[in-house]
Amino acid sequence: MTPKVLQFNDCASVARSMVTAAARTGLRWDYLPPSLVRPMRPVLGGPLRRKATYIPYRARRMVAVGRADVVHVHYGTSARLLREAGVPKRPYVLTLHGSDIRRQWKDSQFHGEIQRAVDEAAHVFYANNDTADNALAARSDAEFLPALVDASILPPWSPDAVQPSILFVSRWDADKGVDGQLELAAALFRAARNRARLVGLDWGPGAEAARAAGVELLPRMPQSEFHEVMSNAHVAIGQATNNFATSEFEALCMGLPMAALGTRLARPDDGTVPPVMEGPVDDVVAQVLTALDDPRLAASRFGSSTWAVPRYDAASYIPKLDALYRAVAGCSDVGA
Repeated sequence: MTPKVLQFNDCASVARSMVTAAARTGLRWDYLPPSLVRPMRPVLGGPLRRKATYIPYRARRMVAVGRADVVHVHYGTSARLLREAGVPKRPYVLTLHGSDIRRQWKDSQFHGEIQRAVDEAAHVFYANNDTADNALAARSDAEFLPALVDASILPPWSPDAVQPSILFVSRWDADKGVDGQLELAAALFRAARNRARLVGLDWGPGAEAARAAGVELLPRMPQSEFHEVMSNAHVAIGQATNNFATSEFEALCMGLPMAALGTRLARPDDGTVPPVMEGPVDDVVAQVLTALDDPRLAASRFGSSTWAVPRYDAASYIPKLDALYRAVAGCSDVGA
């Protein structure tokens, strides 16, 4: 019997990508996005108003969990919502998406909550290479499951010959290596401003500094619109850390040539690293300038999509997840 599965909460649309990919195989997984799990903004007013505001969210969670045989919880602090009064008890799988295990697990304010979420899960995944040590310390059988994307919805890469652009795909904040990004943006503006626009999102505490460095900032937009912007870029710039996230993997799946400061950690499963132009600022700038001359040649040389699609497209992982959910539905304590 096929278990009824609920994807509970989401981070960077990873759960939604899993649901849509599963649907194409005939599996119908329910999906409760963040906006339906809890209020997206602070609830103001007195106790009665706050209680009234939360009532429909709690009722929605009770109904959605009650329909499921297995719940896949996305982000560590969401697991406590399954323990609220009235929510039916169901075995759950947990994905640790980043800050929950990278920072909150080490913070005394959140450690107990995150550790309990990990301990009570039937199975635990972690989504980022750089959190492997923490995740395995919290749970020795935690397993790597990357930040998945839905490659089927990505538009074909078609660099705009009239307005070449270099696109910074991440928001401007510390988690994305903002100091390095700003240094790289300034250097690229000096070297390439007569050849290509520098473009990024107006998102994050470093956005105004990015604008001052010469980056044209676009307003935050629906994911599909950002995909179109991405598909028209000549070169993508990934975050200046040793780890990539969903936007970088989407760009790689499209086939864009990508550059990023520093080096990337190898995947814990197959030991490979993203095929990108990397190194210190001067080296990255020189490689980007070369890629601007013939972006399709650069893309062919790096083979971004050939590497990324089998490793990050959600469709590649549906059989594995389906088998896990079937096991969890029969036993709430599943090993690696």
